[in-house]
Amino acid sequence: MLTRLSAEGWPQELLDMLYLDDETLAWAKATGEGNTDDSAKHADCNGVVLEAGDAVTLTKDLNMKDSNLTAKRGTAVRGIYLVLDNPERIEGKAEGQRIVILTKFIKKSG
Repeated sequence: MLTRLSAEGWPQELLDMLYLDDETLAWAKATGEGNTDDSAKHADCNGVVLEAGDAVTLTKDLNMKDSNLTAKRGTAVRGIYLVLDNPERIEGKAEGQRIVILTKFIKKSG
């Protein structure tokens, strides 16, 4: 985080004015606050990054567990939810049921 801010100018000035004793500084670094993990992005079958609320289209017929329904290829799923602990899964409504879908079977719409 500090390296990103050092190139900006005004944030570097604020960092230069900041004083933390060694114990507080060690605690702040140990929390990991401000660290971002860019490796856990949700992406569709084409590698396009997905965000919550996006609309996607199914690229394969999917059988729904605990049901005899099949979500057909080309079905639009709007207003998706990202499964935060698994970048390979999203949630959405297809055929009137809320389901979990693997990102390798969808592509982002519009």
